[in-house]
Amino acid sequence: MKFNLRDQSFWPANRAAIIAEIGINHGGDEALAWEMIQTAHRHGADFVKLQSYITKEFLHEDCAYFESIKSMELSFEAQKRLFKKAKEMGINLASTPFDFNSADLVDEFEPPFFKVASMDNDNVPLLRYIAQKGRIVIVSCGMANLSDVQKIVKIMEEAGNNKLILLHCIADYPAKPEDLNLSIINLLKQTFGYPVGFSDHSCGLLGSFIAASLGTAVIEKHFTIDKSLAKKYPDADHEISILPEELRCLREFCEMVPVMTGNSQKGFTENEAAKEQEIKRGLYARRDIEGGEKISLENTILLRPVRGIQAALWDEVSDKIVKRRILRHQPILFSDLNL
Repeated sequence: MKFNLRDQSFWPANRAAIIAEIGINHGGDEALAWEMIQTAHRHGADFVKLQSYITKEFLHEDCAYFESIKSMELSFEAQKRLFKKAKEMGINLASTPFDFNSADLVDEFEPPFFKVASMDNDNVPLLRYIAQKGRIVIVSCGMANLSDVQKIVKIMEEAGNNKLILLHCIADYPAKPEDLNLSIINLLKQTFGYPVGFSDHSCGLLGSFIAASLGTAVIEKHFTIDKSLAKKYPDADHEISILPEELRCLREFCEMVPVMTGNSQKGFTENEAAKEQEIKRGLYARRDIEGGEKISLENTILLRPVRGIQAALWDEVSDKIVKRRILRHQPILFSDLNL
């Protein structure tokens, strides 16, 4: 892999990292944004993320939702206070900058990464500007084909920055289960050789669970503390966001993935080894067997537990001559046979 995330001290060692995407769910309310940041951190988010923007720098004033988005814009002063408090509390706060000035603001606080939204994955000037800052850059690949992703990779590498994470993403709100196409995660890994994550815009946690099981580097999920805020901020993302307890559930699942998947070495667990003789079957006399008889399925039976010859060794003892009389249901030993 061209970039090893596990070399980063702030990145989880053996599981998918979780980004709680607050975005603009705070509605421009600094106090609410801070409450969301703290809540996400307490409930297991490795990283909490905002969106940093100057509305007039990315939306035309004729856009139908220009005023709505502008009303949810956090001032630079508010963002500075949030980043400062987060740093003091050990919260990894990051952001998606939508313009150069916002990128400069976020960079002042040494974020763990920059995020580039799907709408900007073809914004060459902004992508190049962010890449040149030398930090980890997470790029959502919504509405991008493999050729488009190759351009993203090229821009990053030409900027001398190989700290790239690609996020498989369906830029639909909400994304339908049948549209998630999570197989793309492995395709992106194999094609580009960079860590790959999943930005999950589907409802619920099933998509994230499957993605985490596929060995993704990161799971990004929109986060809220109250879905009824969708009525107050209809252009935010509350409807597809998860709540604190769901975030906790996602964290617990991601922690269990490496525990349960283990490694590719097939062997016995300690308990399996201890119980093997009790669980597997051994060879016993089905009836009294006289000396001189041959071992066959007619005069033997395979029963739990193993007290003599294991069932796995049947081919080695079948048709062998019995030396002495063996009583019904007695275990058959190698010493009972002419081998």
